[in-house]
Amino acid sequence: MEGAEKVKKKNYIIGSDIGGTKIHTGIVDLNGKLIGKTVKVSTDAQDSAEKIVSRMIDTIKNAVKSSGIKFDSVKGIGLGLPGPLDMERGIILTPPNMKTMHGYKIKAKFEKEFKVPVFTNNDGNCFVLGETCFGAAKGENIVYGITLGTGFGNGIVIDKKIFNGSTGTAAENWISPYNGKNFEECLSNKGIVSMYYEKTGRKKESKEVYELAKKGDGIAIDTWKEYGYHLGIAMSYVVNLLDPSVIVVGGSLSNAFNFFIKDLMLSLKKNINPIPSQYIRVLKSKLGDNAGLIGAASQAL
Repeated sequence: MEGAEKVKKKNYIIGSDIGGTKIHTGIVDLNGKLIGKTVKVSTDAQDSAEKIVSRMIDTIKNAVKSSGIKFDSVKGIGLGLPGPLDMERGIILTPPNMKTMHGYKIKAKFEKEFKVPVFTNNDGNCFVLGETCFGAAKGENIVYGITLGTGFGNGIVIDKKIFNGSTGTAAENWISPYNGKNFEECLSNKGIVSMYYEKTGRKKESKEVYELAKKGDGIAIDTWKEYGYHLGIAMSYVVNLLDPSVIVVGGSLSNAFNFFIKDLMLSLKKNINPIPSQYIRVLKSKLGDNAGLIGAASQAL
């Protein structure tokens, strides 16, 4: 009985989803279940590295406190971070949205602070890993995932392992050229703002365009249809190379999933090989806002 109790005490991992806007941290058991409340704070990315790291550490301590567990029952910490990263050594390299953190040795800092193993990867990759292990793509072997929001994040998971590529930049499809820009400019929040502006001459954020679509506004609905068409083309390149069984879509723009999925699928199937066009599925994130931190924690499994 004592041995069983000891095993139970070790069944927890800390996951933290860290970006230029927010830090979101929680405690996850080995079944992907959140324990206690998650902790979310603003990153305030313009601050010094020391202040930002202090916030990260505080979210971990507060998440542990919220969960009611003791820290000695934690097996490890997983961090989802903006790229590019040196993943092996756990060093933040040159993310454009966290300039004061350039060159920061975050793995070494956290292992010294908490005395447990620390795992790091790109936040987009962590999103896909979370959805593969515990979310919409559970049980699938080859999964491609996209986060749609202020950026255009991509990730690939094969046999429940993140595919990083030879330099750690696999699936960084955001930078690929498209329509005189790149995929991120066309398919992030900026893209929706631009599409709506071209139709109306009015500038509205993607959330506003989504709210208008829900109210039946025809121009807003057409904007999301156009968005789906372009997103399907972006997906087609990866599908033709990777042949995944499922694509998972998350991020704030995925709230409008029902407004763009039909046109996305028409565009995607038109531009991929005939056999995968019969089977490919595009699913909305099941884990929602928690996908990144659950995926970050999943690195330790």
